[in-house]
Amino acid sequence: MVTVSLKPWQDLNEAERQGVLALSVSAQQVEYAGTVERSVRACQDGPASEVVGLAILEGMRVVGFLVLKRGSRAPAWAREGAAVVSALRIDLACQGKGLGSAALRILPSWVATHWPDARAVSLSVDEDNLAGRQAYTKAGFVDHGVREEGRIGWVRYMSRPQ
Repeated sequence: MVTVSLKPWQDLNEAERQGVLALSVSAQQVEYAGTVERSVRACQDGPASEVVGLAILEGMRVVGFLVLKRGSRAPAWAREGAAVVSALRIDLACQGKGLGSAALRILPSWVATHWPDARAVSLSVDEDNLAGRQAYTKAGFVDHGVREEGRIGWVRYMSRPQ
């Protein structure tokens, strides 16, 4: 079983921040989730009560990054009280090892500790992103059964109750 931890952007040391910024992501990941730099800006610009960036660490090494949003920063499709996963990415060299699924499995515990009023962890996933959908399902997320046209194609919504 793969073990990872989550560490908020503001708690990262300089080497860890550089590790986040150095994450190698595919053009397809950028199309789905935007650049890593954009995600970092979102967590720096938003109020910490509504936006947090989380580095995904395997041991001491940064292997990924995700942004959580809620409240006024959550997308319009999000259900009331949900913490929404935005822009999850795993470094290209680390993909296929279960690190994303491992991060998603521990994410509800992080949310329960830091945002205890959140009722669910939710996300949207492009329908063509089969690897992402499989990782989310493996981590316990359930498809809402809603399929809508999104920014770059069809999108599905998934959540995991708290």
